[in-house]
Amino acid sequence: MSELAQVVKSGICRVCGCTEFRACEMPHYILDEYPAVCWWVDAAHTLCSNPRCIAVVPLAELERIAA
Repeated sequence: MSELAQVVKSGICRVCGCTEFRACEMPHYILDEYPAVCWWVDAAHTLCSNPRCIAVVPLAELERIAA
């Protein structure tokens, strides 16, 4: 296994490491409420909705998630 290999677990964001019990707090301008917290964008619960996390995921993968 390469050094870059990453263990992806359901319930933990693979980018920032947030969980259902420790969600990301995002700036209030993302949603019209404060504090805004993230939610899961994929069925496997491995990617949160924080724009900083979504920005590093390849577009093709985001398209698969959205389908």
